[in-house]
Amino acid sequence: MNNNENKNNNNQEETKGTTPQNSGGKSIFGKRWTFPVIYLAASVLIVGLMYSQSKDAEDYSMDPSNQGPIAGPSVPGDSPSAPVTSTNFVWPVGEGGEDAVISLDFYREDASEDERSMAVIAYEKTFTPNQGVNLGLANDASFTVIAAEKGTVLDVKEDPLMGWTVEIDHGNGYTTYYASLSGVEVKKGDKVMQSQPIAKTGNNKFEVAEKNHLHFEVRKQGAAVDPQSLLPKKPSAYEQAKAAGKLKTEDASETSTKPEEKKDGAAAGTSQETNKDANKDSGKQEEKTPDGAAKSTDTPAEKDAATDADKKEAPSMIESNGPDHGVN
Repeated sequence: MNNNENKNNNNQEETKGTTPQNSGGKSIFGKRWTFPVIYLAASVLIVGLMYSQSKDAEDYSMDPSNQGPIAGPSVPGDSPSAPVTSTNFVWPVGEGGEDAVISLDFYREDASEDERSMAVIAYEKTFTPNQGVNLGLANDASFTVIAAEKGTVLDVKEDPLMGWTVEIDHGNGYTTYYASLSGVEVKKGDKVMQSQPIAKTGNNKFEVAEKNHLHFEVRKQGAAVDPQSLLPKKPSAYEQAKAAGKLKTEDASETSTKPEEKKDGAAAGTSQETNKDANKDSGKQEEKTPDGAAKSTDTPAEKDAATDADKKEAPSMIESNGPDHGVN
């Protein structure tokens, strides 16, 4: 009996010794703040790892070759314009001007005489080399003028000879000049997009023969540049005239010279024949003496008649020539 009681007492003591440990373990995870603290610590660890990796990563850059088309027009910002190249410009011909052609070329010193003749402006008996090109329609109708490239409007004014004009700066030393305008839609300082309407075509006093047209110039560092060298090629006024057969070719000029030579020769021959006929009609025959002098074969009666005729003509010659020589 005593042994059994001792065992029971020992079992109860062991049970009491282990109970506080189990209750203590349950109390740590049973707290409400245990799991939030764990989650917070994990979050801090993850954020720290991400930050350290981002510092070691290279700067992000976009490959221009992977850029797709951008929807909508590109409006130039306040920063300087991007460098303009020859592929950026477009002909400043908008709505209604699809059939516009070059009516006056850019003047080049190295061009042929015929080409230069299609690149001068006639004004009040003077001829001025054209510093741009003129564009117009066959029916002289007005059409919309557009900006050849994006940029900033430098000036808008009415010129006494060229009419309304607009000048646009495109950066990198390039500017474009538009003249003979009407209904201008922009003002100085405006930012314009490429192909944005800026005016309509009109007339001016300096190029009256061109009627309704656009005068267009491209300048590099202030010097005029042939627009044909920067924009998509258009048939020049010279090429159009040559194709229509309105110009004299070298062959034609040579051909036109030869008939004149023949004509002169024929005239000379005719003159000789006329002189021969005159000698025949006079009824006079000349013989040469041994010393080469001409000998008359007139009869005595013919000589007397000739002498009388000379006497009758002499007074009339003096009367007609008198005033010129001061004879009264």
